[in-house]
Amino acid sequence: MKEEGMERHNSLLKSLEKSLDVLDIFVECNTGMNLKDIAARTNLNTSTAFRIVNTLERRQYLTRDDISKQYRLGPRALALGYSSHWTENVMTLVKPYLRRLQQMFNETASVYIAEGDSRICLDHVESTHSLRRVIPIGESLPLYKGAAGKVLLAWAPKEERNRMIVQYGHLSEEEFASIRHNGYAITQDESEHGLFALSVPIFNFEEQVIASLTIAGPTMRFYDSIRQKMLFTMSQYAYEISYSLGYRKK
Repeated sequence: MKEEGMERHNSLLKSLEKSLDVLDIFVECNTGMNLKDIAARTNLNTSTAFRIVNTLERRQYLTRDDISKQYRLGPRALALGYSSHWTENVMTLVKPYLRRLQQMFNETASVYIAEGDSRICLDHVESTHSLRRVIPIGESLPLYKGAAGKVLLAWAPKEERNRMIVQYGHLSEEEFASIRHNGYAITQDESEHGLFALSVPIFNFEEQVIASLTIAGPTMRFYDSIRQKMLFTMSQYAYEISYSLGYRKK
């Protein structure tokens, strides 16, 4: 009986090691792979690789794209390093979308996170116009001003919103409720005179807003038809980023 127990123990350890080997290759290459690639890189036969990958997908440590059939790290794997590395995950995911927004509309696209009573510019891609919003990475601005900050506040815990409402008289729960209902915030001449900004929320796997995707520039270039196109595109991009972070819209 003791020998059987040891054999079972060793078998479990080997299975665990194989599962960790699969996760390790995603950490090392940070790209999508199909089942054949996974089996080849881990020196596993296809049936063993399938069982491991199927279990990891079921437990949300891996996720599979239905179109490409490629696997990537899933929300549970991202959650393991979330507390210390989540900003790097967000920056990696958001950067291509910032570039696309800038190329599509030629306005400055940025992503902000909340830090205390401030919002911090995590990353940006600037417009090529001579007259543009210039945002230094790491710039700290008041959380209660501008579309980016108001999106972060609108989905903040209620006690945090109430504290800010009491502290800054121009804020209201009605405004935050409207932002949550609409799914975006728009501000004009709030952070700076002549500045127009649109912002949408980015959610994580716990349905918390962790960042705001924003476009900003001179009001004169943000006429109605462009605003509608921006909001549609930004909302789509923000959902794709959120989905990659494990968010599932209910």
